[in-house]
Amino acid sequence: MRKDLIIKGVMLLVMAGAVNACIKVPADIDFISSQAAYTKTVYEPVLGRTTLYPEELGSVLFNADNSTQPLSFKILNIKDSRGDSAEIFYKTFPVQVWKDAYTGEETTRAELEKKRVIEHHRLFEVREHSGQFVMWAPVNLAYLNAVRQQPDAGYKFDVEVSNSGGTKVIRDMQLKPFRSRPFEPAVTDPITGNTFGYARPTTLFGIMDVHTQRTITSGDVAVVFYKEPESTGRTLTFEFRDTAYRPIDPKNFAATRWEELVHHYGTAKFESDRVVFDVSYPIPLSRVPTRYTTAGGSRARVKFGYDRIVNGTSRIQAVLGLDFAIYEPGDWKVIFWFKEGNPDFKDN
Repeated sequence: MRKDLIIKGVMLLVMAGAVNACIKVPADIDFISSQAAYTKTVYEPVLGRTTLYPEELGSVLFNADNSTQPLSFKILNIKDSRGDSAEIFYKTFPVQVWKDAYTGEETTRAELEKKRVIEHHRLFEVREHSGQFVMWAPVNLAYLNAVRQQPDAGYKFDVEVSNSGGTKVIRDMQLKPFRSRPFEPAVTDPITGNTFGYARPTTLFGIMDVHTQRTITSGDVAVVFYKEPESTGRTLTFEFRDTAYRPIDPKNFAATRWEELVHHYGTAKFESDRVVFDVSYPIPLSRVPTRYTTAGGSRARVKFGYDRIVNGTSRIQAVLGLDFAIYEPGDWKVIFWFKEGNPDFKDN
């Protein structure tokens, strides 16, 4: 009898173990924090430029607050300041996208253009899993005429953030585009579009007035950006003008490293009043530091120079430099106008 009881007890323990073995442990449930939020809620891109937010490398745009990754992001309900649906942001347009990395070492236009493709995107998008925003520059900039610009109040939109654990909607974020400014340094008010004078050189030293030997400063030199109307070419021309707006031969800037001046194809083409480069736009082509750009890669950097002997004893290095960007394709000129004094190129 005792033996039977022991056997039955063992069998009950085995059966209990079998039942426990069949219980399913629930999978971990994703967590989405109620405090997850964007660190920036108002976006003011300049139309005509492809702009990625965050603009600064390494900056945090979305604070997930320990929410389970990956998260999915979606823009909802883009409306203008009157509360009407903004249909322009629900359409797609052709844009240029890099499929291979730009290096600044591409030597032909064909090599460069093989790295870019045309894709169709909405003008303003959120990247699905990073939460980054992109304001695209369409190939045909005329599409931007339908976008409301400051001083208009712009647009409001919501962003849906989700994972398998739930959904959070971040409401009433703002998109307030500035009007297009096709080059930098800009000489137009970002809201009114009114022009307010000239751009000035970024760097200028060692250049003396031919008549007075006074040192010419950046304030004495106007920088003029000019695009040939309706142009479809891809050239960049540099010109230099004296106080009477007469041409100065660019070869007077004899210390200039012309072939390293801008990212171009072939050799520079010299005329008595200009030097012309075959290029691709925008300039810079991408926000990548190269030998043609500033340290952060956001501007192209050019320097024109020459040396001269002063008072028969001292060799002076003269430099004229500009950090700039051009965002629209075409045939562009950058003109340096010595308005307040003509440069002295001769030894004395």
